[in-house]
Amino acid sequence: MEIYLLKSTACMGIFLLFYKLLLEKESMHHFKRFFLLTAVIVSFIIPQIVFTEYVEIEPITAVTQIKSINEPQNIPPVVQAIEKSPMNWYLILWTIYGLGVAGFAFRFMFNLLKIWKRIRNNPKTKHSAIYRILLKEQLAPHTFLKYIFLNKQKFETKSIPNSVLLHEETHAIQRHSLDVLFLEVLQVVFWFNPLIYVYKKTIKLNHEFLADSAVLNGQEDHLNYQNTLLSYLSNDSFNTYQSVGIANAINYSSIKKRFIIMKKQTSKKGIAIRSLLLLPVLALMLYGFSQKNVIAQNTIKDINIEITKTGDLLMNNEPVALEKLSTEVLRTNQNFGPYIIKNYLTAHILYDENQYGLIDQVQTELAAIGISNIEHFSKRTTNIFGKNGFQASEYHGKTVDEAKLIRKNNVFNEHKTDANNEPLLEIAWIEVKNENEIWFNNQLVPLSKLNEKIKVKFPLAIENNKLSAQIYATEIINSGFTDAITKELRKLKTKSITIFSDKYIMPKNEYEETVEITPETVILKTNDIILQEIATKKQLSTYNALAKKYNTMISEGGNIRILKSDVDQLTYIYGLMSIEQKTTAEPFPEFPEPPPAPKAPKVAKGEKSNIPPPPAPKEPETLIESSLNFPAPPRSPDAPKTLNTTNYASNQLKEIIKNQDPYDYLTLDTKVINGIPSTKHTWYTLDKPSSPVAPSPPTPPSPLDYAIDMAKKGATFFYEGKKVSSDKAIDLLKKNKELNIESREKNGKAEVLITKEPVTIR
Repeated sequence: MEIYLLKSTACMGIFLLFYKLLLEKESMHHFKRFFLLTAVIVSFIIPQIVFTEYVEIEPITAVTQIKSINEPQNIPPVVQAIEKSPMNWYLILWTIYGLGVAGFAFRFMFNLLKIWKRIRNNPKTKHSAIYRILLKEQLAPHTFLKYIFLNKQKFETKSIPNSVLLHEETHAIQRHSLDVLFLEVLQVVFWFNPLIYVYKKTIKLNHEFLADSAVLNGQEDHLNYQNTLLSYLSNDSFNTYQSVGIANAINYSSIKKRFIIMKKQTSKKGIAIRSLLLLPVLALMLYGFSQKNVIAQNTIKDINIEITKTGDLLMNNEPVALEKLSTEVLRTNQNFGPYIIKNYLTAHILYDENQYGLIDQVQTELAAIGISNIEHFSKRTTNIFGKNGFQASEYHGKTVDEAKLIRKNNVFNEHKTDANNEPLLEIAWIEVKNENEIWFNNQLVPLSKLNEKIKVKFPLAIENNKLSAQIYATEIINSGFTDAITKELRKLKTKSITIFSDKYIMPKNEYEETVEITPETVILKTNDIILQEIATKKQLSTYNALAKKYNTMISEGGNIRILKSDVDQLTYIYGLMSIEQKTTAEPFPEFPEPPPAPKAPKVAKGEKSNIPPPPAPKEPETLIESSLNFPAPPRSPDAPKTLNTTNYASNQLKEIIKNQDPYDYLTLDTKVINGIPSTKHTWYTLDKPSSPVAPSPPTPPSPLDYAIDMAKKGATFFYEGKKVSSDKAIDLLKKNKELNIESREKNGKAEVLITKEPVTIR
């Protein structure tokens, strides 16, 4: 803020200096009025003008710095003392500023009120569109807006010269008071700026120049008019009262300057020269006081690789080793993701015929970092066709946004006809950044409003059934989501729909190698198709039956019995379901949390537990009982030996508790869980369920399938502690089957951790 005020003040000072030196003494008064008002306004605008300069980032060569640590370096610690001032200067300065604004605002309103009272409380006469207010006070004639204030006695006795009346009428007709009001408002806000006062004084003086010029152009004699002005200034009676500061008064100061200007005549050539001199001054102020915003941006650069006769490699005329090629390519096109590298980066290979075998090695290195646009040609071919050097691609030297626009136009040109080769009237371009972000016509649009926006943009195309749609996905896109968009577009009778995507996820049972192209076919152009298992009809039937049963139990309240096997099966099938299946299926039940296990009673040290001991084990009477490993009491040496007598029952009991399902035997009262009083008692049952027990859930999905499912749900991925994109995570799991995966929830968002180390469950 301080810098802005300093810059604006400097601009006002330069404009004022230009005026004083070249304009004030000239008779170009209307131009001067325009200049002064514009100078004030422009002085506040210039510091806010921002010139943006785009600077290309040059590739940074990695430099390794080796520091000797043979001898310890004694670096004295730097202690910086920070003293906190007991006074809040920020608050003090704002308080002073606020008081100043309040004071000047009060003064301004007081002057307006004073003039309004004079208009209301004194008689007035109308002359054309101007009102003459007749005052009892001995005030010099002055003007505010369309009101001229005159002494009543002198006006009625016709003691006021016609030249004075014409002078004041000029102020009213040319509306000089509006200029003064504008400066008064600025003075309230910027009361601390001394140049505001200078400008107000200078503008009011120029008003006098304009009024004097109007009087003299009315054939008034210079000498008589000057004597009239002097008579008003020499009259002591006018010193008793003063006119209001916001009015234009005839007894204004600088009378000597006015007399000099009355005799000055500026030629048209002089006016033109002075006007032209203003242009370099304005240019210098724009350069010196405007803001400069330097934005660093990357541009796409072609990779030009030459394979020499000796088998050496040159990349962009610089020697490079084959094993360093991919590193140098990424350094040249730094900060570009895999999508940009694959779709917009072009590599040209110029090879010598004797080194043809190196082409495959170079292409392998380029393909390893994702470059798919590779062209190669021999030196002999270029000589035959007369080509000199490499030919730049259409994306070379362009920013990412410019390259996307070029590609978008190319797509438009390629799809000017529909599937039946009939011309299309319009093409609706829809950009999908993720399943929650759809862009159309440079606006973020919800799916429910997409058709409405397209109708506004292409009413004629829709009316004539000549609309085509291009869906452009910048990330992984799911077929269920594109189906939803396609369904909306079909409502507009869209003739052809094409989907462009880097990666596309679709159900495995819907994938077909070849399909018949019809007007209803959606054309998919993608770099990679990910086939995903989805819920079968049988699984959907099982899910709907279980979900409906539990949703009914939960809605009715009371005692419900939940089986853990049912919960696991519902969860698994729901994870397989597509977006469309989830939309039509039963809602997933909102299961209450199972109650905690009862705590064991505590026994103080030294006290005897009141828990009764278990009954004494029974002596096995038969060989069968002995084979069940029941513990047996001590036997006499003569007793017959039995089979193993380890603590079989105890082990069996522990195993049952370990594998016990908390939902199997505990029936929950949902009203009590939700804080609603209930008169029903908690009961236990060993009855068999009325419906057959559901089969055990299928084998859990692989880490890769789980990662794909979590990517659809918007999870955040980390590899060895570093955040990675969902695409990168899926690629890692594809390439390395030994990676471990762990999922957790943080601040309500799912996080998936991928690591080479075994996952530890805490």
